[in-house]
Amino acid sequence: MKTTSSNPASVRNLAHSIGRNTIFGVLARFSQVATRLVTIPIVIAHLGLGGYGIWSIIMTTAAYMRFGSVGIKSAFQKYVAESTGNGDFETTNKLLSTGAAAMLVVSVAALIPAAWFSTALARMAGVPPEFLHSAAQSTSVLALIMVLSNVGAVYEAIVMGGHRIDLSRNYATFLTVAEAVAIVILLHFGYGLFGMALVMAASEIGFVLCCYVSAKRIVPQVHVKSRFVTRSVIPELVRFAGSYQLVAVLEVLYLSILPVAVLRTFGADAAGLYALATRLVVSAAMLADAFLPSILSGGAMVYASGSQEEMRRLIAKSFKITLGLCLFPLAFIGFFGPTMVFAWTGQAYSSLPTVLWLVCAAGFFQAFSILGLVLYRVSGRALLDNVRQALRIACLLSIVAFARHWGFFGVLAGLAITEFIGMAFMLYAITKTFHAFQLKALLPDALKLTAASAVVLLAGATAMRLPLPAIANNRWHAVLELGKVGLACLLAAWPALALTKSVTGAEGKAIIGILVPRRIAA
Repeated sequence: MKTTSSNPASVRNLAHSIGRNTIFGVLARFSQVATRLVTIPIVIAHLGLGGYGIWSIIMTTAAYMRFGSVGIKSAFQKYVAESTGNGDFETTNKLLSTGAAAMLVVSVAALIPAAWFSTALARMAGVPPEFLHSAAQSTSVLALIMVLSNVGAVYEAIVMGGHRIDLSRNYATFLTVAEAVAIVILLHFGYGLFGMALVMAASEIGFVLCCYVSAKRIVPQVHVKSRFVTRSVIPELVRFAGSYQLVAVLEVLYLSILPVAVLRTFGADAAGLYALATRLVVSAAMLADAFLPSILSGGAMVYASGSQEEMRRLIAKSFKITLGLCLFPLAFIGFFGPTMVFAWTGQAYSSLPTVLWLVCAAGFFQAFSILGLVLYRVSGRALLDNVRQALRIACLLSIVAFARHWGFFGVLAGLAITEFIGMAFMLYAITKTFHAFQLKALLPDALKLTAASAVVLLAGATAMRLPLPAIANNRWHAVLELGKVGLACLLAAWPALALTKSVTGAEGKAIIGILVPRRIAA
């Protein structure tokens, strides 16, 4: 990497853009999570914990089918963003059109057989007889719809590459809310898994149509047409988009291992309990996930500038922001998760606290592992991230092979260890890729944020001991307890950050500049 200086103005604009996209991404994620929090207790009330466990397996299967919306979409986004800068839309049209055609062929070859043999696949997954027929129907519908979703992901990539990430997130938020409302209505009238699958299919179609219309308006120079399909761009697609897609497919495969293993080994109730814990942890991890799309494009810009110092600072800030976005939420779930689940579902499970802590530990390590993967991809390299995926899959399969011997908690502890190994490997990859970066540079900020989180959690634990008026409804009492704890944590947050000096003056001004429009600030 060259050691050239970057334009200070462009660096400030980049920081503002990353911060703005992250904050609005977090807000969009919050609205999506809220709908899930409302929907899941209703699903459990109508279908039981086992039924929710089966639905979680179907959702995992659907995520595996949506392979066009994962890795290759990020590659398409990069191509579009580059063309808006250099004006070479001809090459971008060829790359996107050829890539979409290849995705259509792969989707038809992989998903049509899955729709045809859905009953056999459901039986192999260990779905109980009472859910077998509806689970098979749901799988068939989603397999057919995901063919459209995989090909239509190119239009979402165009919208995001046209620097309107917020727009695609707004579409996703609206459709998620509409999907939740429709599911509640269908469950009320007695429709089960198949009805929920139809709602999800309609949501996928609506999202593709919204992105198609927006892509035509935002970047009208980009076209996805058969006349742009050409063999000349296949080597580039295989090199970058293909390796990106491989990472994403391996990730989906990895995520599908444990839910199926838990269902087959420990039954539907254990699968439902694991799904509940995973849902809470994934909801917290969404905060850090909202940061990743911006850091991918922003990091690529800084790396291309050739400034090692700016790249080192960006990596350090990325780890600090990720720690700030995931440490406290995951620790909060670990401490107060059982109360959250009781207020959420009205159910109490004796083994839930241990399950939550183990899944939270896995989620914490995974957040930094994924950040390392994104930063590694900024350099344009495509080897060690695939090695990381293969290593995690091998570790988890080794644990699942002895699931009956280790027990439910042992398997979840193995998941946390697997994620720790993945994180350690990606930290090694970053230090080898960016020589100006050193791990010890992360220690001061990590200690400060850990101390701040401890102070905030202590305030929440103290508030938990304050008595509340007697309430007959236990669930409402749990809701008020959480409100009391949340308020105490909110009041203690800024004093804790200031006391530990976790946020510098410049960072505080940057946050205010993002949240407050410039005219109001002036």
